[in-house]
Amino acid sequence: MALTFVLTFVLYLLGTSFVARFDTQWYPLAYSLLVLLIGATQAWLLLRPQRPGAASQAGVEAAAAKPIVSPHWRILPALVVGILGIVLWIFISHLHPEQWVADWLPGFLKPQPRVGYNPFEEIESPAWRWAFIAFRLLGIAIVVPIAEELFWRGFLMRWLIDPEWERVPLGEYTLSSCLTVTLMFTLAHPEWLAAAVYCLLINGLMYWKRDLWQCIVAHGVSNLALAIYVMLTGAWWLW
Repeated sequence: MALTFVLTFVLYLLGTSFVARFDTQWYPLAYSLLVLLIGATQAWLLLRPQRPGAASQAGVEAAAAKPIVSPHWRILPALVVGILGIVLWIFISHLHPEQWVADWLPGFLKPQPRVGYNPFEEIESPAWRWAFIAFRLLGIAIVVPIAEELFWRGFLMRWLIDPEWERVPLGEYTLSSCLTVTLMFTLAHPEWLAAAVYCLLINGLMYWKRDLWQCIVAHGVSNLALAIYVMLTGAWWLW
């Protein structure tokens, strides 16, 4: 079961690091292929029959048999949290609070700014430009939210409570697991304060609804709204 929650997140981290090494001519193709690879892997992992793990052996077969993600339309909380979260992210990011502490940190701890990629400047062909934008939107609005939420709040938040993490219900709260997930999520993004605030919001949604689908939808709505904001304003350094 851990494979389902962890694999695509690892593919995402390694893949984006690898793809970033391509020059601007080949980056769109490499990124698009990465999205297809991770998306196909997610479909295989989530749609295949789930084998009972340690949780079912402990006598909770019913919990193990439930789908990992159960889509539904009761998503108003996710929509509200997703929009609120990205509004706060954009506002805080424009303040650049990381720079307030960057001068006091050793080089290896300083947050590295995003390398913005503007397809309207880098891709001459309109057809290929919009094809890349479509793959970019597919990646950040669907593939990335699934990968991140499966890992952060589906696996890690529970594993930090009990290594036999399948025994732990979704949305189980402990202060240490909440803060550890928030810290790790923050360090995975260059916008430290914005990421910390956002992660706490999504954590709160999980504790409230105990529903991984709500977190995936909220994360997807946030990323889609950010993409729209970036394309409308030209703030490519956020994307």
